[in-house]
Amino acid sequence: MSTSNAHLPLYGKTALVINSTCAAGAAAAEALALAGARVMLNYPDRRDAAERLAERIRNRGGQAMAFRADITLPGELRSLCDVLLAYWGQPDLVVGAGSHFVALSVALGPTDPPVLALSYDAVAAFLAAAGGASQT
Repeated sequence: MSTSNAHLPLYGKTALVINSTCAAGAAAAEALALAGARVMLNYPDRRDAAERLAERIRNRGGQAMAFRADITLPGELRSLCDVLLAYWGQPDLVVGAGSHFVALSVALGPTDPPVLALSYDAVAAFLAAAGGASQT
């Protein structure tokens, strides 16, 4: 996002959306990007869908990057985290199913401040509380 978007509630924040090609993941990613977050789009398959989503976010002035990883495989999860940390640093929030958070917390290691973990369906309420856009 440009500096003209510095007023957005998640400007300067980084979000990792797990399985961003599912409907709930895509909606969460777009909402977070509209609120100013840089969004790492994880996808286990359906590269075309992930790339289209990243393009939609970038066309709206957001920042998005797609990365294929099956997070049930430790090596792929580690690669996802390594790329995210190298490009944008520690994520501020992670969006996914509850089962994703334990593996991600292990792969990311200790973080300061702690990473906020949200389920897909909690994103709209989080953004409403943060004063952000909750619609795509």
